[in-house]
Amino acid sequence: MFGLFKKTSWKIDGKALDFFRQVFSQLPAEFKFLVDGLDKGLYRRFSVNHAMKGNFYSIGFAPSQSDKSMTKGKHFELENIVIKQGGQAYPLNITIHEGLWIGFEFEKNIMDFDNFQVDMSSFKKSKSKFSADTQIEKLVSGLTCDQLDLTNLGEFDFDGKTFYQIKDLEDGNYIAINNKGQVFGLIHDPYKIEPINKSVRQFVDDVNGGLFDFNKYINGENGNA
Repeated sequence: MFGLFKKTSWKIDGKALDFFRQVFSQLPAEFKFLVDGLDKGLYRRFSVNHAMKGNFYSIGFAPSQSDKSMTKGKHFELENIVIKQGGQAYPLNITIHEGLWIGFEFEKNIMDFDNFQVDMSSFKKSKSKFSADTQIEKLVSGLTCDQLDLTNLGEFDFDGKTFYQIKDLEDGNYIAINNKGQVFGLIHDPYKIEPINKSVRQFVDDVNGGLFDFNKYINGENGNA
């Protein structure tokens, strides 16, 4: 159901890290910040973007690094990076927003690639397609929390309702908010959407103050410490 019963999120380490490092290292010098981000652990995970049709993935950051790594107004797409392996060619497109790598589009599982080549002959930098949801941005404006991702609000559609991810609990489980700023747990086994807090601002205060325990929550207990 909605992709929650299969793996939808992967760590950027090992084979995945090697794949992206090889791709980013062949980009022009102005994009060196992408390799630097990989090397310092800024980019943690990539996850299926359920809100987009096709093969779109969102990037999860290390919250403690993302704010200081942002560059306001730095938005663009890196298009037509071609990955070649076994006589086949696959286009890779990368999205940059506020100077951060926030997502990519690629039709194959990157874990399937070993001895591949990166073809930059058709590469181009183009205007960003990313359009921020200003209403959601206002809900989290001014909020900071090392345990939550409040900058890359990946969008999900479940049961006809839209949610915005603020915490990847792994294995298809998430903490998310709706467009009213209410906080929910999206749990895959058993499948459920359950309310956690009526206010994302209060929830951030609780997490920062040690009043909410994510480990307890994911183990089926009340997360309130």
